Amino acid sequence: MREFDVAIIGAGIAGASLAFRLAGKQRTILLEREQQPGYHSTGRSAAMFMESYGPPMVRALTRASRAFYEAPPEGFAPVPLLAPRGALYVAMHGQAHLLAAVQAELEASGGSIERLDAEATLAKAPCLRADSVHGALYEAAAQDIDVSALHQGFLRGAKQAGAIVQANAEVTAAHREHDMWHITLADGQSLCAKTVRPSAWKYAVAA
Repeated sequence: MREFDVAIIGAGIAGASLAFRLAGKQRTILLEREQQPGYHSTGRSAAMFMESYGPPMVRALTRASRAFYEAPPEGFAPVPLLAPRGALYVAMHGQAHLLAAVQAELEASGGSIERLDAEATLAKAPCLRADSVHGALYEAAAQDIDVSALHQGFLRGAKQAGAIVQANAEVTAAHREHDMWHITLADGQSLCAKTVRPSAWKYAVAA
């Protein structure tokens, strides 16, 4: 029976990034039910890097991750992970107070936000109805994330650091004995690990 320190179930962006961080420090295996990693949510994601998005804790995590996205480890990806996009928070007539509240909240957390009047908003998004727009907040620093390059970089880095990435590896059962998890795969293979980390909700293990 193969033995590991950590078994990660699900090789999407969450599982791949976790394996990337643990490989080389822990004996790590990354198990993917499908024929290839990123088959579901990760492979269909259009992600953005927005320091204004989400509650305060999420915004803090986003700001903390900027350095990695802008300057990933050498050889991590053949293309930049970020590309300029920009984002608008649009307010219609009667929503000026909501726009002001959002602006105050984002500026308090250190975000870089520009207030636009109706004319400037329509110049950036002419598809909007001119008679309905009050104004907007513009986050010029919002950028597209190349999800494929990011995901593949995590997978490649994890493998280079010694992690095993195994596709067609559906987990059908897992039970703990003393300090080890014993994991059974759909094809009958078995392995054990000190720690099991499910990286996606779609996987369930029997404790």
